[in-house]
Amino acid sequence: MSQPHSPPFPVEAPASCPPAQVRNRGRPRPFHLLALWRRRAQTRARLAQLGAGALCDIGLTEAERRAECGLWFWRGTDR
Repeated sequence: MSQPHSPPFPVEAPASCPPAQVRNRGRPRPFHLLALWRRRAQTRARLAQLGAGALCDIGLTEAERRAECGLWFWRGTDR
């Protein structure tokens, strides 16, 4: 009967490590960075189309929407 062995790599990432980060100086991997930029562009385009009622439902003001939609896709809101 063979002994169970552990895989040579961790099965799950630690909770303290975001999935888009690598241990190399905390820089995002290129593929994850492109995916993040695409998601930001799409989200901001959808946000720009929301009406006043929908903005109220999600707790944003018109000024907050303009500020978010005015950011370039590579700019996060965590500046």
